[in-house]
Amino acid sequence: MRRILLLLICLALSGCATTAKYETKLNTWIGVSEDALIASWGVPDKEYRLSDGKKAIEFVNKNTILTGGYTYTMPQTTYQTGRVGDHTYSGTSTVYVTQSEPMRKYKLSCKTSFVIDKNGKTESWHHEGNNCVSN
Repeated sequence: MRRILLLLICLALSGCATTAKYETKLNTWIGVSEDALIASWGVPDKEYRLSDGKKAIEFVNKNTILTGGYTYTMPQTTYQTGRVGDHTYSGTSTVYVTQSEPMRKYKLSCKTSFVIDKNGKTESWHHEGNNCVSN
């Protein structure tokens, strides 16, 4: 049940965001100038000069989400059957049991790198992390 709840929370947070959609958006940057890329994405977190004269720039996005930290009640039903003298009986009783869901912290990240050619145009991209998604 906890895994289902976590999955539902993640789906609610991400909506229809997918890695495939993120990669589709990254592909639109191929051939675009480094200046235009930086104007849209902001200042890179890291920059590397490559030996062949090209440059790699990296953007890092980190986030933490918290789940849990709440208490809920679950019904617990008991079924009884028996016999008293010549009469049989059956019935149910329900009690509500309090349960707690502990607080959990999940770290999300996406590191996206672009290779910029000698002419200042975006040549390729690479991403890694557990939150490289887009709508």
